[in-house]
Amino acid sequence: MINNNLNIKGILSLCLTVMLSFNSCKDYLAEKPTSQFSADFVYNTPEGLEAGVVGLYNLQRAFFDNGENNGSNSLIIDAKDDLTVPRGGEISNYGLMRQGVNADNSSVHSFWWNSYYKIVDRANAIIAAGERLSNIDEAKRRQILAEAKFFRANAVFTLFKTFNNIYITTEPTSFETAFRTINSKTPEADIYKLVNGDLIYSIENLTWASYQVGRVNQATARHLKAEVALWQKNWPEAKLQAEEIIAQTGTYSLQPSTGQVFAGDLNHKESLWTLQYKESIDGNPNKINFNLMPNYAELIPGSKYSIEQGGRGFGWLTVNNYLRDLLLSDPNDTRIKGTYYIKDYFYNDPATLPAGKVLGSKIEHPDWKEFGTTGNNRHLFFVRLTTGCKKFFPTTGVPTVDAHTMNRMMYRLAETFLFAAEANLNLGNIGTSADPGTSKTALGQINAVRKRAGATALNSLTLQDILDEQARELAFEGRRWYMLKRTGKLYEFVKEHAGYGRPGDESSDTNQTTGHANTPTDPFPYRNDARRIIRPYMVNWVIPRAQLNLLGPDYPQNDGYVIN
Repeated sequence: MINNNLNIKGILSLCLTVMLSFNSCKDYLAEKPTSQFSADFVYNTPEGLEAGVVGLYNLQRAFFDNGENNGSNSLIIDAKDDLTVPRGGEISNYGLMRQGVNADNSSVHSFWWNSYYKIVDRANAIIAAGERLSNIDEAKRRQILAEAKFFRANAVFTLFKTFNNIYITTEPTSFETAFRTINSKTPEADIYKLVNGDLIYSIENLTWASYQVGRVNQATARHLKAEVALWQKNWPEAKLQAEEIIAQTGTYSLQPSTGQVFAGDLNHKESLWTLQYKESIDGNPNKINFNLMPNYAELIPGSKYSIEQGGRGFGWLTVNNYLRDLLLSDPNDTRIKGTYYIKDYFYNDPATLPAGKVLGSKIEHPDWKEFGTTGNNRHLFFVRLTTGCKKFFPTTGVPTVDAHTMNRMMYRLAETFLFAAEANLNLGNIGTSADPGTSKTALGQINAVRKRAGATALNSLTLQDILDEQARELAFEGRRWYMLKRTGKLYEFVKEHAGYGRPGDESSDTNQTTGHANTPTDPFPYRNDARRIIRPYMVNWVIPRAQLNLLGPDYPQNDGYVIN
């Protein structure tokens, strides 16, 4: 498969160690710890291959519940985009580009590289075994292969989008292949051929609805194929795949309100694929919400952590003024009114309510203000009262704890609508503001997302409109960085908006007393280091030293990065 981690020079065992298998439930993808399975069982029996596929879900889930770096590893992609304030903690080192800019200070890049290469390797082994196994029902074979090929396509494409210079093979790791020297990357055309071929097979052999909750399905595969087509600028294909999903109105539809999108178990009609977590059974609690929500209750009398206000966080990575102002551009947009994001916090604790304060009134700290008079007071505003993202706080969670068990939507229909709108924009199928979401026009599709949020329908459309709507709808879901890279906007938008400050202002946040009016239109900068540090070549992540050491001596680092 892939030299780096698919073999890791022998670290990966020939035995596919699947730690989880099915229980008897037939409508929920459930996994329970069991003893390790032998390679003979996994690769030579239908039951073993089925267990191997379940292991792929577990590997993907483990990527998000990894607890290293205060649980922030999976959020690095969001820290690197144009919508966030990387205030502090481990995640800020990547958002501020103090790490992740050369081969020797990119350990979280290694985590991404290792995680997705492991999925590719496991998928390769399952696919090879599934294709040669004789004592298996043909329909079951196709189901197993379709799921495994989807996982391979998704992992390969994630690696390609992120690192660019990758090596891929479909050959499973063995003693014969583990020590091959890899000196060249896989050509882009070959990567697209593999990904598209895997997705075509998955589309042809998966049903529209998952046969178990949590399983990938035809809509999952078509959604990814639409995204791949957008990367290839194949607008007709992107339109076809996205609109095929949108047309399945009996199976998929947008949730009626933004408040319902991230509520409950997320297994609703907007979800095209949701990873399943069950407390004490499947997966580990994660600290994603802790990274994304400010700590509004710790030192503010009259305030206590609550479900409505997003639970306990510490604001390591929060909404910046660019995204906040995009959300506030329409006063009726519900997404910033406590459904996706929360801007205002309210007194809710009668036991500690200060004299003169009223329960239910907005917290207004006397000193900790966005435009406070000192740098420290402004800093404490970003710790305690800045705009946070509450998409990852479970509606049944305990608001006082910092780690939670919550299902995670990987793909959802709102993004499919935006994929279709972008394809139709490029094809000239604009339509009118009166078009419904099923009309196969760009305005009909983007306005379906806007109307659900209570925002006014657009009458005309540009790429900037789609980028703005994608920011409002999908921020912190790991999608923004890739869209900006794909559209050629990443370098420009990070320089213009990363961190906090006036658009394009590259002055340091050490400049907290002069040169700015300290007003909404001319604020002091804050945590905007990425604007000064980013270079055009950084649209591809550096390949970390640990991975280069496992590749051949001539393997190419991405352009722009110095090789020592």
